[in-house]
Amino acid sequence: MAGRLRRLVAAHLRYNISNGQGIITGMKRRTKIIVITVLASIFTVGVSFGAIWAISSYLDHQYASLHDGCYPNQTHHTIVVKDNKAIPSSTEGKRCDTLTITNLDDKSREMAFGLHEQHTPYDGVTEKVLAKGESFTVTLVQTGNFKVHDHEHDEVQATFAVK
Repeated sequence: MAGRLRRLVAAHLRYNISNGQGIITGMKRRTKIIVITVLASIFTVGVSFGAIWAISSYLDHQYASLHDGCYPNQTHHTIVVKDNKAIPSSTEGKRCDTLTITNLDDKSREMAFGLHEQHTPYDGVTEKVLAKGESFTVTLVQTGNFKVHDHEHDEVQATFAVK
């Protein structure tokens, strides 16, 4: 089958320089439709991939502009609040990684960055109320050592270091 198709395409893809006929001119109507359909499909796929790449690139740049030059898809870290504890109690990441804090306790948690009564914003978040099952994510844009705690129950706390 492949050999027959190859011979058919070769027979129809002759270019006659002496009389100026192009590839499509010397083909039968059915073959012209097939060739045009294949070329249109190839063009459509190329345009689609180009559009996907352009949109992805645009969104990555938008994300970076909102997160101090950090691009998405870095290493992801998690702190889970469960049984009145933050697990792990300490984590370490690199600049541009992400950190998600999730509340799995039955009560709401008012998670805050910084020391108790001296909350300090981190990646634009000072504190966030989380009901059971809710979470939020920050991008690790500042380097150093930081603390996150439940403002109402200060014993629920964790630290994270960003290098």
